[in-house]
Amino acid sequence: MGKKHKKKNQKKNPVLPKAHWKAGRTNRSFGTNTSSNAGPNRANFPYLPLLRARSRDMARNAPVADNAIDTYSSELIGVGITPLPDADDTVKNELSTLWNEWQEHTDFDGVLDFYGLQDLAVRAWKESGECFARLIVLPYKGNGIVPLRIQLIEADMIPLANGEASNGNEILNGIEFEEGQRVAYWMLKKHPGDFPLASTGVLGVAEYTEDKMVRVPADEMLHLYKPRRPGQLRGVPRLSGTLQTISQLDDFDEATLERQKIAAALTAFIRRPEPLEPGIDPITGEKIDPEVVQESTIHTGSGYTLLPGEEITFPDLPELGEEYEKFVKHHNQKIASGNALPYELLTGDYSAVNDRTVRVALGVFRRKLQQDQRLNVVHQFCRPVWRKWIQIAVLNDLVPKSSIDVKVKWNSQAWPYINPLQDVQTKDREIKAGLTSRTAKIMERGDDPDQVDKERAADIKRERELQISQQEIKKEGD
Repeated sequence: MGKKHKKKNQKKNPVLPKAHWKAGRTNRSFGTNTSSNAGPNRANFPYLPLLRARSRDMARNAPVADNAIDTYSSELIGVGITPLPDADDTVKNELSTLWNEWQEHTDFDGVLDFYGLQDLAVRAWKESGECFARLIVLPYKGNGIVPLRIQLIEADMIPLANGEASNGNEILNGIEFEEGQRVAYWMLKKHPGDFPLASTGVLGVAEYTEDKMVRVPADEMLHLYKPRRPGQLRGVPRLSGTLQTISQLDDFDEATLERQKIAAALTAFIRRPEPLEPGIDPITGEKIDPEVVQESTIHTGSGYTLLPGEEITFPDLPELGEEYEKFVKHHNQKIASGNALPYELLTGDYSAVNDRTVRVALGVFRRKLQQDQRLNVVHQFCRPVWRKWIQIAVLNDLVPKSSIDVKVKWNSQAWPYINPLQDVQTKDREIKAGLTSRTAKIMERGDDPDQVDKERAADIKRERELQISQQEIKKEGD
């Protein structure tokens, strides 16, 4: 009778298994914020307009941010990533000549050539997270120039809102899909930053109609960006992870500069005895005006006689010391790391490096540049442009139909030698050891092997005609 009976089907609190990853445990190390498990698009697009605005603001006003974007763009593109048709001399020369004539007239806005557009597209990609380019076919004027133009479009021109096209296709972040494939991009007719009335909401559903926007088929629109997660539709500014650090460091630097400026303005203080009577100056005997602080100008190389009772003291101005430099350098290193740049290239500070450490740093950096060159700029921008360009050239009878099948290699400009003598000797030994070919090494320099050989042959022929021997050339060089 006195025994207590347990209730049947009593639920017990579930016991979580022990986390084998420290980061998977609930503890104070990660603070009180709950980590987001949002999808690749939900995690980004609600905040993209603000991230873009802050990234562009930092690029305008913070030198370290502007240099991060400018350095990356210049190292990635140089003077341009150029096409090299893989064909016999006749076809190759014909295509190269036609391309060179066209690339000067590439820009729909008439401002840049093709390689200038590459640089601007990469800068917009790094600053805004992505860049779009519209391929526009114009009527042929019979002037021998392929009637294809490229119009670069900022990310803001493609809305982030979702919607539905009139044909029933789903539109996600401004991109129209049909059976999971991109079929079109919806573009605003005016930039929302220049014409606010053209803007649309970020969240929710937008009205995607052709009277308000332009529907551009996917094969006429290029999208340059780097997805960080599978299924990510839009790009995020490269500076995003370091924007807060850049902003706070910039504010700290300005505050320190202002402090030093104010401190430097105080040269000396003149002390006087306390007045014997309230409000009477003990030296002049005149009435003291509490609203007026007397100031004196001290000129360089001058001597002054003080009145009886006066004494001069100099303020102990605050010094920056070594801690300031260490503090700024530490945070600049974080910014450099967050933007995949060597600290020395970002800041111009080479005080703590030698040629060996520079080789290591530049080796890692240039590998990342090669990734972006091949996996993004060439794949997302250069190759689609060439495919469209050669199609339009064939349709207008500017090249034979067989030219469509010509393969193209894209050549980037070579980076400068770190140690010219050692670098050239190393390449020469690689060629002689059979580890590589002259063609490969010439292409690494961003040059055309056929063109180099033609120039060498022309030089040799001219030297023979002028009876100039290599020994004489060496003697003149000595």
